[in-house]
Amino acid sequence: MATVGVVLLLLVLTRFLAAADVFCDNLKTVLVTLPNNTSSSPVRFATAAFGQAPDIVYAFALCRGDIVGVVFNESYCRECVRNMTDKVLNAAPREQCYKDTYHDYGDRCILVYSRDDIIAPPSGENGGDDTPAERWNDKNVTGDVDDVRLITSLTRELLVQTVEKAASAAPRRFATGIMDSGTTFPMVRSLAQCRPDASTVDCLACLRRLLGVVNATMSLRMGAQINAIRCYFRYEAYRFYGGEATLRLTPPPAPSLAPTPAKRRSMSKLWAIPIVILLLAAAAFLCFIFCSRRITRKRRGKAGEEQLVWQGKNSEFSMFEFEQVLVATNNFSEENKLGQCGFGTVYKGQLPEGSEIALKRLAPHSGQGFTEFKNEVQLIAKLKHKNLLLGS
Repeated sequence: MATVGVVLLLLVLTRFLAAADVFCDNLKTVLVTLPNNTSSSPVRFATAAFGQAPDIVYAFALCRGDIVGVVFNESYCRECVRNMTDKVLNAAPREQCYKDTYHDYGDRCILVYSRDDIIAPPSGENGGDDTPAERWNDKNVTGDVDDVRLITSLTRELLVQTVEKAASAAPRRFATGIMDSGTTFPMVRSLAQCRPDASTVDCLACLRRLLGVVNATMSLRMGAQINAIRCYFRYEAYRFYGGEATLRLTPPPAPSLAPTPAKRRSMSKLWAIPIVILLLAAAAFLCFIFCSRRITRKRRGKAGEEQLVWQGKNSEFSMFEFEQVLVATNNFSEENKLGQCGFGTVYKGQLPEGSEIALKRLAPHSGQGFTEFKNEVQLIAKLKHKNLLLGS
């Protein structure tokens, strides 16, 4: 019985090893073709399938998008893929051949092979259902609480924009970004890439699925590389890709700060200057009006005083009532008119005691004012003639 058991075990192992040898032979055939096919592709991407189920091998290789445009891109890409395939082919023991799915996510290129069909378009809405491979920077973002919050928020936004940019960047499906937080923290750089044969919808779904791995806790890490079979992204606080970034993110402008008390006082002083000037101007204007009215009143008062002098007693002149003048000139009759000048008419008259007089009456339309008329009367009065009579 023991002999029979040993024979059966040897038969099972022989069949298993034979199947493993078939898969390994198919894998060798595929891996040999990938370096040249990948480097000769315009997008530096190649797929391959070889063998029959259940030993069929599906594989692809992809060089990173930032080496597509460099001068030595073809040879660089070929050497990068060849190094990965040689690592599998030269492995000892040959345990790599027995893995259902193998992936090598290098810095510049990717190699993936599997028994499953990884070349066909992904099924479902998440751009694939494979478990992401995570590689995190062991350092966290540190510093001021507000700065840390700002940096992690901007890093998240940088990844979102980089993912969207890569998904829309046909045919390479590749994008890079850079973020300046405006703090002392180094600039954060990002990279996202899908397989060039992915559609915009599938690429975006795949990358967004990977973004879900960066939760609130892991977002504090200073860098990470998250890979799936059909897409991956990476971000670091140092430069790790070549060429210029395809997008740049800067912090939003700082909100305007409320003025400090010192600034408010200075602003109040500035506002006080025009207010004081206006008040002084208003006071000067009111003073001018007041003084003008006062001067006018004084002038009118002097004129009234002059009129009062004529109406009252005066030692220089003999004053007569207007009714007396009317009787003496017979109501300024034309028969008593002696002559006329620019300022009025001269009449002859006779006083009740029999004295004959000459009287000048100022015309109402005359341009001669009261002052001129007064001066004229004073001049005549100085003649001291008994027959001179003053009237208005």
